[in-house]
Amino acid sequence: MGKKKRAAARGAQPANTPTPAGRKRRRAALYALTALVIAAATLWALSLHAGAGTHASAEATSAPASAPSGRAAAVASGAPLSGMFYPSQGHAHVSAGEAERFKYNSDPPTSGPHREIFTSSFISPQPIPVWVQVHLLEHGNVLLQYKCRCPQIEAALSAIANGYDSKLLPPGHLQPLAGDVQNAEEQGLAVIVAPYPRMRSPVALSAWTRLATLQRADATSINGFIRYNLHNDVNLRQ
Repeated sequence: MGKKKRAAARGAQPANTPTPAGRKRRRAALYALTALVIAAATLWALSLHAGAGTHASAEATSAPASAPSGRAAAVASGAPLSGMFYPSQGHAHVSAGEAERFKYNSDPPTSGPHREIFTSSFISPQPIPVWVQVHLLEHGNVLLQYKCRCPQIEAALSAIANGYDSKLLPPGHLQPLAGDVQNAEEQGLAVIVAPYPRMRSPVALSAWTRLATLQRADATSINGFIRYNLHNDVNLRQ
């Protein structure tokens, strides 16, 4: 082979081998494609984030429709504590034996057979029999009862009750007489305090077909319950 042929052979390139200019163009195209992919991924992520924000906003807007019920809802909305509703078991007047055998649907009871007996004091040192409790509730009174031997809770409940009961006394009566108590209970205006050791909760608030339980003598909750239920007797609920 002559010198010219050998030089031509050494300088020849394969048909599919890119030139330096071609390699630059391919590299630039690759960079552009990479940038396009990154941009598309970024836009996709942003759209997901925006969609999540819109979904969260929609959930926040619709939250009241799925708001918690019961006491949590009452506290959140500022509404008074009305207590849990228990269907009425009637208000028949029965003898002592019949009342003792009856099974009430709540404890303390909120309705059902009872005896026509009032108390002689707004603040009772002894538990009030269930068939007397129901009679008091039938007239529209409210009962504040406590489970423990706890002078602080008893004093707190008594102070709250006195805020209502003291307004029922005739002029000149500094302390309620038995007749004053029975007159107030007959009208369904009394707030009565008593121990009730057999219940589960430290404090129970009862009215006709309504019951609320508390872990402590929370004045705000108790006053709300009283304002909601006091003087709501069986005749007003039918």
